[in-house]
Amino acid sequence: MLYQTQAYLPFLALSLAGYWAFCRTPRARALFLSLASAGFLGIAQLASVSFEYASAATAGLLLLTLAVFQLGSWLRRHPGALRLTLAIVAPLSILISFKYVLPLAHHFGALGDIAVPLGISYYTFKHVSYLIESSRGKFAEATLIDYFAYILFFPMFAAGPIERFAAFKEELTAVSFSWSQVSTAAERLLIGLIFKFVIAEMLIKIAIYPAPMTAEIAGGMAWWQAFLAAFARFLYTYFDFAGYTHMVIGTGLLFGIKLMENFQAPLLRPNLAEFWRGWHISLSSWARDYIYFPLLGNYRSPTLALLATFLMIGVWHSPAPGWALWGLHHGIGLSLLAAYHRWVNDKQWATDIRLTIAWRVAATLATWWYVSIGYALTFVAFDLETSLRLYAKILTFGVLS
Repeated sequence: MLYQTQAYLPFLALSLAGYWAFCRTPRARALFLSLASAGFLGIAQLASVSFEYASAATAGLLLLTLAVFQLGSWLRRHPGALRLTLAIVAPLSILISFKYVLPLAHHFGALGDIAVPLGISYYTFKHVSYLIESSRGKFAEATLIDYFAYILFFPMFAAGPIERFAAFKEELTAVSFSWSQVSTAAERLLIGLIFKFVIAEMLIKIAIYPAPMTAEIAGGMAWWQAFLAAFARFLYTYFDFAGYTHMVIGTGLLFGIKLMENFQAPLLRPNLAEFWRGWHISLSSWARDYIYFPLLGNYRSPTLALLATFLMIGVWHSPAPGWALWGLHHGIGLSLLAAYHRWVNDKQWATDIRLTIAWRVAATLATWWYVSIGYALTFVAFDLETSLRLYAKILTFGVLS
């Protein structure tokens, strides 16, 4: 993550000073953030890749952003499904090449290791949403500088949130300084540090199985041991990612920009549908708007649309087949939940039970269980035998192992 690089704090201090001292208009703010973020992203990558690769990746990102902006202008003038599909090919082909084709070729020994460009999964989805909305006639007043600031804004570049362009531009236009906002930013930063470095790294990480998971180890674990390992991975993922998001939102507030929330108490949700309304919200809402609703409109099958949407969410996380199964696990769970809700929709006894505290506690624990076992599929995501063995063991409480 960018905030863990040595250059982050000095850069943040200098950029905040310059931003508030010299940027009085939305255009000046957008220009400053574009230039500062581009420079920092290039420098920050040097911690993990060569100067040549960092330079090429940054230059490629800038060229892609310019191309997508021009494609958006073209789509506003010449809308159409075929033109939109052709425009989307540009960012998606780069994502598919770097995140799927090249890593899979490396995994199977056909190619050496190649670093995946920083933030590519996130800025690709931002590009795609911009193109789709542009084809609907939106963003006629957008400028190239606005779009560069949106894509490059360094606090959210590496891992989101996947902010929408309209919301970001509105925030950039309405920026004003207030000490109450600084206080809120400090609070969010502190919460983020506690979530990430105290709860996730110091408390939960010790419960995560330290050695590489193999078929032999998985076969020797009792179902409850496998569940605890998966549950620890689930909790670690939440506090690590939610902590990061708190820090991103806090940093954005220091610039007077309120970014969207990515988590809203997902651990307190009593079913899987409610869980996804509070978990990685920017991703789930993006998938809802640009995958689920179009599929539902074309095929009129909520189940098919759910399965396809969550399969894509799983694949978005990783090219490993275990993540595709993780996505299907959630899609199947949501489909079964929808069927259950249809069945009890007009039954008073079901309504009465759902209002009790005992039911809510039991339902929340059941949601934890279901979400946790999905992570068993991702322990060794390229080893389907081990992943499926762990998954079946937890799902059946040890009956199948």
